[in-house]
Amino acid sequence: MSSNMGGSSKGKVTNTGKPLGSIKHTQSKAVKSWIKNELKQQTTRFKKILEHMDEIAPKRDKWIADFLETITTRGTNIDGDLRNVIDKEDLPKKPKRKFRVTYESKDLKGFKH
Repeated sequence: MSSNMGGSSKGKVTNTGKPLGSIKHTQSKAVKSWIKNELKQQTTRFKKILEHMDEIAPKRDKWIADFLETITTRGTNIDGDLRNVIDKEDLPKKPKRKFRVTYESKDLKGFKH
């Protein structure tokens, strides 16, 4: 039995990764040009976002530290004046990797329309 993704139950394998019988859409040169231009603009925007996220990294680290301090001392509000204080041992450890706010521009490589 086939999963119907790139193969058929008749033994014919298409190896396209698309469902059998999927419609092949044609795109005009204007549409292809628009998609290419749009992708270029998005890549530029995301690079600016990533630069900004790197610039505010010290602020973000302080915000996170303040938040963790608050939930270990005052706690979080559960209902009315009922609060839940979290033990410092239960806090997550800071990961060794770089803080990732949004996906990176390298994730756009290989993106095909």
